[in-house]
Amino acid sequence: MKHILIPTDFSDNAWAATVYALKLFADEKCVFHLLHSAPIKSSKISSFSNKLSRVIQENAVKDLKHLQERIEKNYPNHSFKISTSTRDIEQAVDIAIEKHNIDMVVMGTKGATGAKEIFLGSNTVEVISKLSKCPALAIPNKAEYKKPKNIGFSSGFKRLYSDTELDKIKDLANLNDSKLHIFHIQTKENLTVSQKENLDALQAYLDDLDNNYIEIPQYTNKTSEIIDFINDEDIDILTMIKYKHSFFENLFREPVILNLGHKLTIPFMVIPA
Repeated sequence: MKHILIPTDFSDNAWAATVYALKLFADEKCVFHLLHSAPIKSSKISSFSNKLSRVIQENAVKDLKHLQERIEKNYPNHSFKISTSTRDIEQAVDIAIEKHNIDMVVMGTKGATGAKEIFLGSNTVEVISKLSKCPALAIPNKAEYKKPKNIGFSSGFKRLYSDTELDKIKDLANLNDSKLHIFHIQTKENLTVSQKENLDALQAYLDDLDNNYIEIPQYTNKTSEIIDFINDEDIDILTMIKYKHSFFENLFREPVILNLGHKLTIPFMVIPA
C-alpha cells in the first residue's frame, strides 16, 4: 500500500493537486496524508504565542477534517489521515515522510498568494530542493488530470542511475501503462563514450517498459526546448532526477522556471538521487 503526502494550504491550487493525486492513484490502494503547516514565529509574550498557536492548530484541524469529508464523498476507495504542524513547510514535510514512510509527495506549484508568472512557488522549491527520501510531484495550477500515456525523462547521461532512482520512474509508468520518452538536450554534436555507456545501461534497465530515446537540439532558450519536446511527444508528466550539477539544478539558476510558468501545464516529478 502506498503512502502519499499532500501538503495543503487550502488554496485552489492545493485542491487541484489533491484531485490530481487521487485520480492518478485511483486504481491503487493508498493512504493519503493531508498535511497543513502553519509556522508561528516566537513571541516575546509566550502565553499569547501559545494561545495563538492553539487557535491556529484547532482551525487547521477543522479545515483538514472538512477537506477529508469532501474527498471521501467522491473517493471512497482510499483512506486518509490528517496532521498539522507549526514547523516550516519543508521541515513539516521531512518529518511526515519519516514518520509515515511516505512514497511520494504531491503538491501544488503555488499557494494562495502565488504569482501567475512563477511556475514553482517558494514553498515548492524549498520542499523539492531538500527532499532526499522520496520523489515529489508538482502540479501546476492549470493542470487537469488525464491518464498519463506519455512520460518524459530528462537526462544528460553523465552518471549511472541506481535501481532505486529508476524504479520510481518505472512505478509511475507502470501505474498507467505509460510510454517513457527519454530525452537529451544536445550540448555537443555527439555523446561521449561515457554518455553512450550510461545511455545503454539506462535503456537496458528500462527494457521492460515501452520507451524511446530522443535528442533535441540546443536552443538559446531552454524554455522553448522543453515546451517543444512536451508538445511534439504529447508528454503528460515530466520527470527528472535531482543530483548535484544536474539539469534540474541548472534550471533553478536560470530564468527558464519563471518562463515555464506561463506555458507548462503538466505535472513535474523530481526524484532525489
